[in-house]
Amino acid sequence: MKNNLITIFILLIPLFTVAQKPSDYLPEKPGKWTYSSNIKRPGAEVAAFNKNLAVLAEWFHQNVPMLTNPKGFDLLATSFGIWDDDYKRNACNYALRSELNFDFQLFLSDLARGGKWVVEPPHYSFYINNTEGGHGTNPNWKYFSEQEYDPRGEKKYSANQQKAINDAVTKMNGVFAVYPFIKEFAPGIKLYDGGNLIVFNPERPDFWLPVTVREMAEMYLEYYTQLKDEFMLPYIKKEKEGFSEDELNSPAFSGSDDRDILRFNGKAEGLQFMRFNPEYWDRSLPPSAIQFVTLYYSEFSQKDKDEHFKNNGYPIYGNLIMHSIKLEELAGLIMRNK
Repeated sequence: MKNNLITIFILLIPLFTVAQKPSDYLPEKPGKWTYSSNIKRPGAEVAAFNKNLAVLAEWFHQNVPMLTNPKGFDLLATSFGIWDDDYKRNACNYALRSELNFDFQLFLSDLARGGKWVVEPPHYSFYINNTEGGHGTNPNWKYFSEQEYDPRGEKKYSANQQKAINDAVTKMNGVFAVYPFIKEFAPGIKLYDGGNLIVFNPERPDFWLPVTVREMAEMYLEYYTQLKDEFMLPYIKKEKEGFSEDELNSPAFSGSDDRDILRFNGKAEGLQFMRFNPEYWDRSLPPSAIQFVTLYYSEFSQKDKDEHFKNNGYPIYGNLIMHSIKLEELAGLIMRNK
């Protein structure tokens, strides 16, 4: 699973092809809160994770008035597991991960439609323990495939070589661009540009680590060396030689006007490249513990909110949720060893 650039949390999905009006809904009709988990895998660790997610969902239920006493909609809260064998390859991915989704099933004044918006209604969601959240898109370099890399069945890659290719891909896919830091609301609550709000344990090592230009270049060399790509390797080596020693040792940033393959620089131009720090996780806690949460938080002008309501007939629910809570209290959701 790769999250789209910036849009880590999908707030709203319109169902109808025409703009809706406030009169299309019943904003004063009392609704109800319902929570369930879609994670059905067996095992004690998953069962413990489900319990932790239920506590997390209940925190929002109790601390967000519009979720405590829904009005104008039924609120369907659902936890979804995110299972990905490729994600597990990276040593930095320790904890079980999930998405918590709030569906606002708006009551409709047109009872012919069933009286409630239940198919892809407006919603707000965020990630738990997901190292691919809170920043730009992770790369999607492909892991070894017999069909792609050895389509004629020549078996030109041994099992060890296949593993080496996958190890190289894991390193490359573990690097991502980070948006500029905006502010720290409280210890353990940081906001980055693009609405990326990160809730973490400030007593642990940094959750992101910078990647140098040298490390980036070496990743490319390792990958194409393992692929035995004699066409690409000379170009990569030449482009690496074009960096000065100072630039090679500098943090890597996205973009380059001088290179076609190694599209990064050490001049602090563009977004900085980072990787998730495997030492961030407190591994004395089980993988079911909630240790890292990434949410979407954005300031909308009154004009933006009025325009949205005019065009859709309902408010920006994700914005209402995030602005009705004390952000510093989110830090209490992170589990710690006592």
